[in-house]
Amino acid sequence: MSHPLQSSLDGVQRLVGAGVHTARGALKYNRLVPIILGAALLGPSMFALWAAISGYQAGVLAAEAAGLPDLLEEARYSAVQQELLRLSFTVAPSPALRLRTLRQAQEVAVDLELARALAEPAPARAIKALEVIEEQYRAEVAGALAPSIPPAGGIGPVPGALLLDRLKAGIWMATLAALDREAVFDDRERQIQRDVLIATPLVLGIDVTLVSAVLLLIWAKGRRDRQGAAREAAALARSERRSSALMQNSLDVVFVSSAEGIITYWGTTAAQLWGYADDRLLGLPVADLIHPDDRTVFEELWHLITLSEGAAGNMEGRALLQDGSWRQVELILTNLMQEPAVAGIVMTARDIEARKAFETQMTQRAFFDALTGLPNRLLLHDRLEQALVRATRHRRAIALLFIDLDNFKLINDSLGHTVGDDLLIKAAARLLACGRAEDTVARLGGDEFVVLIDKLVSEADAADVAEHIARQFLCPFPLDGRDVVVTASIGLALGYPDRDTAESMLRNADVAMYRAKASGKGQLVVFDPSMHRDSLARLDLGEDLRHALERDEFRLHYQPIVDMASGRIVEAEALVRWQHPVRGLVSPGEFIPVAEEMGLIIPLGRWVLENACRQAAEWAKTLPIDPPIAISVNISPREFQQLNLDLEVAEVLRRTGLPPSCLKLEITEGVIMDDVEWTIAMMGKLKKIGVKLAVDDFGTGYSSLAYLKRLPLDVLKIDQSFVKGIGSVREDSAIVQAILSLAQSLNLDVTGEGIETAEQAEMLSQWNCTRGQGYFFLKPVDAERATTFLRASCRPGADLRMSVASDAAALPLAHSLT
Repeated sequence: MSHPLQSSLDGVQRLVGAGVHTARGALKYNRLVPIILGAALLGPSMFALWAAISGYQAGVLAAEAAGLPDLLEEARYSAVQQELLRLSFTVAPSPALRLRTLRQAQEVAVDLELARALAEPAPARAIKALEVIEEQYRAEVAGALAPSIPPAGGIGPVPGALLLDRLKAGIWMATLAALDREAVFDDRERQIQRDVLIATPLVLGIDVTLVSAVLLLIWAKGRRDRQGAAREAAALARSERRSSALMQNSLDVVFVSSAEGIITYWGTTAAQLWGYADDRLLGLPVADLIHPDDRTVFEELWHLITLSEGAAGNMEGRALLQDGSWRQVELILTNLMQEPAVAGIVMTARDIEARKAFETQMTQRAFFDALTGLPNRLLLHDRLEQALVRATRHRRAIALLFIDLDNFKLINDSLGHTVGDDLLIKAAARLLACGRAEDTVARLGGDEFVVLIDKLVSEADAADVAEHIARQFLCPFPLDGRDVVVTASIGLALGYPDRDTAESMLRNADVAMYRAKASGKGQLVVFDPSMHRDSLARLDLGEDLRHALERDEFRLHYQPIVDMASGRIVEAEALVRWQHPVRGLVSPGEFIPVAEEMGLIIPLGRWVLENACRQAAEWAKTLPIDPPIAISVNISPREFQQLNLDLEVAEVLRRTGLPPSCLKLEITEGVIMDDVEWTIAMMGKLKKIGVKLAVDDFGTGYSSLAYLKRLPLDVLKIDQSFVKGIGSVREDSAIVQAILSLAQSLNLDVTGEGIETAEQAEMLSQWNCTRGQGYFFLKPVDAERATTFLRASCRPGADLRMSVASDAAALPLAHSLT
C-alpha cells in the first residue's frame, strides 16, 4: 500500500524528468537562433536601421538633458522665493502671506517632480532625495504657519531654515550635474554621427565576429545547462538519502492518521525505538497506543486539532511499546488534512522518559529529605495546610507531634557522623512503623521529626500515638556493633478548625517539645496556651537582656566564704544580679538560661569577671587583710569552651591589677566531663597564669575518679542539696563525708555550700571541711555593704561563726547587715 507522501515524492521525480526533457528540446531549437541572427546582422538594412535608431536616441537624450537644467533652475528659483516668503511671514505674518508661502512650497515640489520625471535613474534618485527634504521642510513649518491670529510682535523664527538651505544646495548641485550631463549627451550625439561614418566599412567584420561569439555563447550555455541539470539531479538524490537517514536515526517516532484516528503511515523509527514492524500498526486506531489514564486528555486534544486545518497541540502521556511496556512521551499533533501530499493528522512522539526521571529526582530533592526519604519541611507545611482544610470541612481536630532525639549530639560526636546518620535513618523507619497510612512523618532537619496525625477521632488518640512512639524508642538501636537506647522528647499540639494555622501548630508543638526536654528528656508534653505566653515572655526578656549591658543594668552581689577553723572571711563569691528598669531585681535563674540560649552569656561573663576582679583589687588595697580576700567567679559552659579563655583572664588581671592568686574560677562538674581532654588542657593554661580552680556543685554530676585525679584542681565545692540533709538524711551525711575524705586524699580544699544552720556548720567543721558558705553566715549583698561587712570583720577577735550564733549585741555583724 503506497502512502500519499511516497506518491508525492514520485510526482516530484516525474516533474524533474519532464523539466530535463523540455530543456533538451529547447537546446535543439536554440541552434537555429545563431543562423537567423547572423542573417539579420549581415543585412545593410539592419545596419542602416541601427544607425538611424542610434542617432535618434542620442538626439532624444540630448534634448532631455537640455531640459533638465531649466527645470532645476526653476526649482531653485522657487526655493529662493520660498525662503523670502518664509522670512517675510516671520516678520509680518498674515493669512495671505501664509497662503503664498504654502503655494510657493508646492511649486518647489512640482518643479522637482517634473525634473525627476525627465531625469535618468541616477539623477532621478538624487532629485527624489531633494523631494524628501522638501516634504520634511513642509511638515516642519506647517505647524508654525498655522492659520491662527498672529501675535502683535510676530511669531518668531519659523523652523525649517536648515532643511531649506540643504534643499537649495542640493538643487544647485543637481543643476550643475545636469549641465555636465547635457554636455556629455551633446558630445555623444556628435560622436555617434562620426562613428556611423567610420563604422560602416567595419560592420561586415564585426557582424561576422558577433555571430561567431553568439554561436560560442549558445554552445557554452547549453553545456552549462546540461551540467546544472546533472548537478540538480545528484543533489536531489543526496537530499532523499539524507532525509531517509535522518528519519531512520531520529529519536522521534512520526506517524500519520486519518481524521477518524486510524494510522495510515508509520515511520521506520517505530521499529527501532518501539519494537513494532513496519506495517504492524497500519490501520489500527491511534487511541489504542495511549495509556487508559491519559486517553481522556488525548481525545480532548484530538477533538481540538481536527476542528481547524493547520491546528497544532501537544500533550504528555504514556505510549504502548511492542513488548507491552509503557513509555513516557510528548505527543505533538498537527492537522495537515489540507496538504494533498499528507492529507492526515501528523503525530510526533518524543521520548521524555529521561526528562521525567530528572523531574522526579528534582521533586524528590525539593520536597523530601535526602537522608531519610521522608517529606521535608516544605512538603510537611503543604500537607499540614491541606489537613487543616479537611479538618475545617469535617469539623474535627488534627494533631502534630514534634519529636527530638535525646543526646543525639553525644552520639554524633562520640561515634561519628556516619553512625549518627544511621541512627536518623533507623529512627525514621521506626516512626513510619508507628504511624498510620494516612499520617505524615517528616524530618525538619538535624534530629527533629514531625508526625502529622490526620483524621483524628479523639484527642486521646493523639496521646496514644505519642506514647506508643515513646515506648518504641525505649528499644535499643543497633549502632556500630552496639545497642544504644535513644529516647525521644515529644511535644504534642492539637489543631482545631478556624483557629490554628500550619505555622502556629508547628510553633506550638515545638514549644511543647522544648518543655519536654527541659523536664528531663524522654518526656511527652501536651501544648498549653500558657507555654506560648511563657515563650513570648522569654522572648521579651531576651530582647531586654540584649540592651542590659549597654544600659548598665547588671549588678554584682558578693557572698562571703568563711574559714571553718578560724571563722574569718577568706573569700567572696561574685553573683550577678539584673536590676530591670520595670521588673525590678530579676533572679539569675530566670535570665541566665535566656542569656545562654541567645549567645549573650559570653559578653555577660566578661563583664562579671572584669568587675569582680576590679572590686577584689580595690579590697586588696583598702582592707587590712593578709592574705587579701580572694574572689570566686563562675565560668559558664560556653565561656569555658572559648579557645582564648586563658588569654582573656590574663588580660583582665593585667587591667585590674588583681594578683592571680586572688582569683578563683568555678566550673561545674558537667562542663568538666563534656570533654575531659579539653578541660585538662584549658585548666593547665589557667593554672600557668596562677589562678585557682574549683569544681562547683560537686556530687551532682558523674565525674570519673580516674579523670578527677588528672585535673589541676584546688577546691571541691559540695552541692547544697547534700549539705541540706546533714544531720537529718543519713545518705547525705555519708556522701558529704565521702567527698571530704576524697578531697583530703587528693590534697584539695573543700567548701560546703548552702549552710543555713549552726548544726550544719558544726558538723562540717568536725568533719574537717575547710570552708563554708551560706545564709548562716551572710546572704549575698551589694559591693558597698560587702565592703562594710569585710571592714568590720577585720577587727581583732571577729569570728563570723560566733557572731551569727551568739546574741546580736555581742558582735552585730551579720544580723545588722543582712
